Formats: sequence, structure tokens, C-alpha cells
Amino acid sequence: MTLWCRWLGVAGIELNVEGRGIIIDPYFTRFPLWKMWIGPIYPDRDLIIKNIPRCDTILVTHAHFDHVMDVPIAALHTGATVMGSRNTCLIAGASGVPAKQIRRIEAGDRLELGDFRVDVLPARHGKTAIDRIINGPMPADLKIPLRALDYRMDQCLAFLVEVDGLRILIGSGEIVEENTPADILFVGAIALENETDRYYSTAMERTRPSIVIPYHWDDMFRPLSKPVRPTYRPPSWTIPPLRRVDLSSFSRMIDTIAPGTTVIIPEIFRLYNINELL
Repeated sequence: MTLWCRWLGVAGIELNVEGRGIIIDPYFTRFPLWKMWIGPIYPDRDLIIKNIPRCDTILVTHAHFDHVMDVPIAALHTGATVMGSRNTCLIAGASGVPAKQIRRIEAGDRLELGDFRVDVLPARHGKTAIDRIINGPMPADLKIPLRALDYRMDQCLAFLVEVDGLRILIGSGEIVEENTPADILFVGAIALENETDRYYSTAMERTRPSIVIPYHWDDMFRPLSKPVRPTYRPPSWTIPPLRRVDLSSFSRMIDTIAPGTTVIIPEIFRLYNINELL
């Protein structure tokens, strides 16, 4: 059984076995930065359909726009079932996804999805200066379209995916479970400067992976028609205060924390044979 993987940009991951697969947090629309503050925003339907021709299940870690905004169109196009928190389900339903294609999940759930077994784990999202705006419950009578800042996180989840004995941990936030061994760890590469050592040391200690794949490091406001480039890290007190994510430094850091661990910097949309990587 061959397991294939694609990084879809931002926090999007596709896992596929023999033509059947799951997708986590797909996001392709990439509206310009100024639309963060002036809305509403609209998913790019053609781009979504182009990049997700088929799918069985879409898992959503949390309901910020760069994780859930494109999900409803992908579900409507493919017939996939959307699985996520209450806010994720509200967004899908308000966007026209039929109720039979929506399933609310919570940390502690175990999902049997064909060849995939998925444990839903709690995660902790990094703090931002606008948490009060972008976090919290959404109204039951939600109306689409939304402004970018109207996409609010109620829960943050991670997914431990097991296929034929291989364990892959994917989560856009900090893993909370103390013992979560995985063969491959997908980890966000934009931890705050003053939390870097703790964040990644904790992640490596709790998962002990053979392979680390950084994601959610690219500029999500840069359209897919242009080459991928690293995004800016959160501002710090260093000079200069704004710096782009340095993937070489990331690799060196992981080697220092966990010598012998392989770091793979993914190429967007490239198909990787997971069995060959391990």
C-alpha cells in the first residue's frame, strides 16, 4: 500500500492511498493583504476546483480563514465530507454544503476513514495581537460571505493519521498531548521568536519523529501564479524587526534539538511517496 502526500501551500496537506484520500486545511484563494481589513472576501472557485479534483474527506484544524475559507467549495465540488469544530460546521452549512456532508468532531474522537485511521487531538494555537477579534463562537444564523476577521476559531485540533502502520501528525498549533509518537511530523514554521526553543523542543520530545516537514511558512497573501516565498515572522525586538522565515535556520534548529532527524522542505503540489521517505 503506497501512501502519497502533497503540500498544498499554507497549511494544506493531502494524503492519498490508491486514489482515495483526505485533505486537511486546503487554502488557495490567497486574497491580498489589504482585504484582511476591508471585506467581504470570496473563495476563488476555479482555483479550488483545479487543485482539488477529487477528495473523500476534508479535515479542518480550526476556523480561521486560511484554514476553512476554501473548504465549502471543495466539498461541494467533490462531495467530500467536512469534519471540524462547531464554527467549521456553521461555515460549511451557511455556504451551502448539505448537512449529510458535515460532521462535527472534537478532541478525543477516533475516525475510521477507509484506509485512514485518524485520532483527533487537542492543540493550542499561537497567540496573536488580534485574538479577541478572530477567536470565539460564531452565530448560528451565520451569513456568507464573511470578512476575513469574521472567521473565528472556537477550537484548535490536530490530527494523528495512521495508514498501514505509518503515523503522521498534522497540526497547525502546539501539540498538547504529552506522548504522541509519530513517524512524520508536519509542524508550522512561524513560532514566535521568544518561544522558538520551547515550542520545537516540546514538539520533538512529544512526537519523536523520523522526519519533520515544515509547513504554513509561505506568504499566504501571494497568489499561486507567483513563485512561493517565505512569509514574515511575527515582529520582534531584533534588527530588522521584520524578517522572513528562514528555512535553513529551521533545519539547523531541528538538527540541534533532535540530531539525526531528517528535515524535508516541501515543494508545493509535489507528490511525495511517504513509504520511500522513511
